[in-house]
Amino acid sequence: MLISKKDLLAETGISYGQLYRWKRQGLIPDEWFIKQSTFTGQETFFPKKQILARINAIQRLKDQYSLEELAKMLSPEISERMFSHRDLEIIEEVENGLIPLFFQVFEKKSFSFIEVLFLIAISTFYKKHDLELVDVENLCLGAKDYLDEIKQTDFLCLLLSHDGGYFTVIQDENVPVFIDKRIKKVDEIRLNEVSSNMKLKYRKSFNFEFDEERETNEQKITLMKPGEVLT
Repeated sequence: MLISKKDLLAETGISYGQLYRWKRQGLIPDEWFIKQSTFTGQETFFPKKQILARINAIQRLKDQYSLEELAKMLSPEISERMFSHRDLEIIEEVENGLIPLFFQVFEKKSFSFIEVLFLIAISTFYKKHDLELVDVENLCLGAKDYLDEIKQTDFLCLLLSHDGGYFTVIQDENVPVFIDKRIKKVDEIRLNEVSSNMKLKYRKSFNFEFDEERETNEQKITLMKPGEVLT
């Protein structure tokens, strides 16, 4: 059962700004922001049971914990989960032949959840558009310095081309970007969709939590005292 954004704000008493601030801070999963067409245009809906439980948990706990601590408690798979070389080999959407290149270019021993979504996007571009290895290397080099700053998944990963070279842009879905007409947009991938598919497909492999499990954990968290550990 879904609830509209308008009804959600009225029922919980939070503001539009609060809702999207909690989203940016990783307290509310991006996948819960569901856009649907209505007779008045496109509107945003949420899974009612889960979003009400999440907002209730945030309101109860925000004075006891920092928002960063809450994000880790409520969305641990995004905040803390790191993926090793062996983990990437499990993820079919990551091109196996590119894995050594990814580790070499990024100079990392493991990747965050957001970084893995980017690697899946690059792998998709590589296979779909017959990119060369040097193209993949350049795309990774161009993105490596800002990926750490991305803390949520409601972004588009754009593949652009100009004068025979390829470039990536990570664009907020809700903010329009006007690209120079001399630059060609080759493709785009919604990181939200990649995230949802990955969590569903690899739930058992990586112990991702889903809505019903999160709700149970949130109910436990509301009974915790500061300093206690959720088991």
